[in-house]
Amino acid sequence: MTGATLNLDKLAAQQAQEMVRKVREEAEREAEDRGRQAGKSPEEIERDKRVLREKRTETLERLATKTLGVLQEQGVYAMMLFLFSRTSDEAKVAECCIRPQLYQVLKALPAFQNDADVPDDEADAETALKFYTEKILDDLDTLLLVRDLYEQTLIYTRYGAKAASGGEP
Repeated sequence: MTGATLNLDKLAAQQAQEMVRKVREEAEREAEDRGRQAGKSPEEIERDKRVLREKRTETLERLATKTLGVLQEQGVYAMMLFLFSRTSDEAKVAECCIRPQLYQVLKALPAFQNDADVPDDEADAETALKFYTEKILDDLDTLLLVRDLYEQTLIYTRYGAKAASGGEP
């Protein structure tokens, strides 16, 4: 990004939109697969898609709110631990839609654009937490930048999920 200014607010908004899009898309895919395996009619599958999409969007809103609270109270590392400790629907949402987007937002920062150590979407807890310890927590300026960027992203995610569950069918 030589010479270009990085708009962190836009970056946070884009990643938040992606989280909402992904959670809804994953819910539809899962409902479709379940419905076909169960031999349901297309109408039943569509109904199941709507129900699961709504449920997962609400889970995203709730999990983004909890994650934001952990980030604000305990910091970036605790937030990542929290996301890896989720179970049930929250685990699915954290794995498919929150952690990967938080990793992606790092790749847009100049310090991490060519860093092969940034966790990929399927990174396990050990790999991701080691990266955060060595690359994020090691430098105060980087830590504060990442904390602020994650905070804005999670705020936008929470409101985006709320809007999506109240808006689209």
